[in-house]
Amino acid sequence: MDGNSLRAGVRWLAHALWRNPLRRRLDRVTAIAILVLLGAAVLMVPAAIVAGNANYAAEAREAAVAASTRRPVEAVVTSAPVAHVISGAEHESTSYSAGVSWTGADGRAHVDTAAVPAATVLGGTVRLWVDRVDRITVAPRSEAQVRASAGAVAFEIAVAGELLCAGLIWCVRGIADACAERAWTREWKIVEAKWLEH
Repeated sequence: MDGNSLRAGVRWLAHALWRNPLRRRLDRVTAIAILVLLGAAVLMVPAAIVAGNANYAAEAREAAVAASTRRPVEAVVTSAPVAHVISGAEHESTSYSAGVSWTGADGRAHVDTAAVPAATVLGGTVRLWVDRVDRITVAPRSEAQVRASAGAVAFEIAVAGELLCAGLIWCVRGIADACAERAWTREWKIVEAKWLEH
């Protein structure tokens, strides 16, 4: 949208709100609906920020609980890594797993199978996260991951809200223009018939 069409749109909106014999009630209703949608679009930004902050608080609590119930261990690789190929419609990915052993918090030895990097060698060490009963689990989310997730939520809500409001404004204008065109056509038929009589 260039500057001239933006100014024309603002001018139309301003003139449509005031009493004017050349403006129809439909123009006033359309202008009010557009102003309401523009207000909603502006309010989407603080709403997105509030949602992002709420998401951050919830995920930070979950990460704190996870960090308090999990701990990292250095595990020894006890078997050669095995490749697992996952084929999809458009691509495939490969993950590796191997047998590992580690000493638990109670001093007892534990063994299990864990996901390992591709370059892992037999007898090497890998860092794992275990829970309170020494079962392998995922690492707690980092502060950067929690912030990125909250930022993504806020961004998605803001963009979706703005796109929704823009789409609704476009629909309101389209419906209003179609109604105005039909009204002009009806009125023109009446006026044209009178002109042709003269």
